[in-house]
Amino acid sequence: MQYFLSEYYSLHINCGDEEVNINKTKYEADTLRRHAFHNEGNWAFSSTGNFLDGDRESELYTLSNTSNLHISTEDVKLYQKARTSSILLTYYGLCLMNGLYTVKLHFAEIVFTDDNSFNSLGKRVFDVYVQGELKLKDFDIVKEAGGAGIAVIKMYPVKVKNNTLKVQLYWAGKGTTAIPSDGSYGPIISAISVDPRK
Repeated sequence: MQYFLSEYYSLHINCGDEEVNINKTKYEADTLRRHAFHNEGNWAFSSTGNFLDGDRESELYTLSNTSNLHISTEDVKLYQKARTSSILLTYYGLCLMNGLYTVKLHFAEIVFTDDNSFNSLGKRVFDVYVQGELKLKDFDIVKEAGGAGIAVIKMYPVKVKNNTLKVQLYWAGKGTTAIPSDGSYGPIISAISVDPRK
């Protein structure tokens, strides 16, 4: 575990994938394939619960794109993979300077599709909390975006106290659980960006 004495003014994470640069902003890698608690120094994530099928491989706590992405050329790098959890996925921004920030949560449904296949029948529904406040109830990425493989960015003004930011994605038992395969449920997120408010 690493400890840092310095404080940060911003945070950018490419959830479930390698480091990328988008519009001169570096999104840090988040490639740990297992679920549990993991600390990267200035941020951490926690994943709780086990998928109902019981034999889910650890690599499947990060998901790879199986959909046809309809995203701009450079930004598509943020949506190739996503992090998932069976019940609760929490990201922590650590060592942030206290103050006002803009938090952007990047989503795209990359597992379900818009075609006439079995993969198009799945439905993912979850709740989103930022700093303990419910921001999205029964959030369905496909419904919000108007289709699978389309980016949705949710932006929130946030006050950071005690140098910590908390973003939680919670599956409340809604949506499908076994389409296109067992364990096809739970929240997903593609990227998180946190910048000081201007």
